[in-house]
Amino acid sequence: MYEEKTMLINKLIKKIMLLGLFLPLVGQAALIDLRGDLNPANQNGSDPSVVSDPNGIVPSNASGSINLLLDTDSNTLDFNLEVEGISTSDLRNFGPNATPIHLHLAGGGNPGNFGPISVDLSLGANTTDFNDTPTGFEFSRDDVSILLDDQGSVQLGMHPGDNLIVASLLSGDTFILVHTNNSEINGFPFGEIRGNISQVPLPATLPMMLMGLASFSVFVRRKTQLN
Repeated sequence: MYEEKTMLINKLIKKIMLLGLFLPLVGQAALIDLRGDLNPANQNGSDPSVVSDPNGIVPSNASGSINLLLDTDSNTLDFNLEVEGISTSDLRNFGPNATPIHLHLAGGGNPGNFGPISVDLSLGANTTDFNDTPTGFEFSRDDVSILLDDQGSVQLGMHPGDNLIVASLLSGDTFILVHTNNSEINGFPFGEIRGNISQVPLPATLPMMLMGLASFSVFVRRKTQLN
């Protein structure tokens, strides 16, 4: 019973952090907040703000944002992706697993470059993980593995390797790409919007928050043990 209650407490903490409330409590130091803003990509999949493409930018008004919670103990991600201007019926299956939404590595040492798929966010997803909205769609999942063996047909050379995947997520060398059936896109890789992933800065009030919340966390766990 104690283990079940502890799991529920930890799950609640992760959910609160994924909403952006920044609550790193005792025993939760392995949780790291990440974020990305998605905008139309170059037609070669690169970032128009830092890389030029002779074919220009994808003709799209779509945009989006993603919040991710990286657990470096379990090597998993919780994430929530919100997209406007694209519906789920517009998504295109693409890549080694024939799936539409991936985390890619940037190529050539430039975070704006296009690079191979490293973590397949939509591999094994259920239809219930996707929800159409009046202006687009939402896509949310928990406990998605970032390890190579759990990426289906993604191979080493795409994935940086288990000893480097966390570093690539934290260094800004990873981006999210949404593949669609946009008929106006002529070039590879048919990605409509993309966003570089970066770590969310901790709030300036973190020390005071941490002291109070750590005390609360210890209290809850002791009370759970006594019950």
